[in-house]
Amino acid sequence: MVKFSRINIESDGLEKFFSPNEVRILQLLWEKESMTSSDINGCINDLSLACIAGTLDRLVKSGVVKRELLESESKVKYIYRPAYTKEEIGNQISERIIESLIDTFGDTVTETLGKYKKE
Repeated sequence: MVKFSRINIESDGLEKFFSPNEVRILQLLWEKESMTSSDINGCINDLSLACIAGTLDRLVKSGVVKRELLESESKVKYIYRPAYTKEEIGNQISERIIESLIDTFGDTVTETLGKYKKE
């Protein structure tokens, strides 16, 4: 999942938790559901195929993206799919951050979170 040492609360949106290239690839995978690295390169053509492959490797290692081997007669390809929806990632990140805050600051955190309840 997300490396919490890389969280940057000063960034915007998902870039608080992922690199800009990771965000671009994740958003594309959420939209298309599954793609090869070449397909991604066709949509994000300002990044090299090597950069896309490296970014996908990091996302696979972190468990955010799944990689499936697709063999055909002529070559081997990988298909990439998001392991979680954007909402599921949001829930996982929120839970880990809140647990860490509660561990550090105790009941103060739960009292503060109570202010943000939906009505």
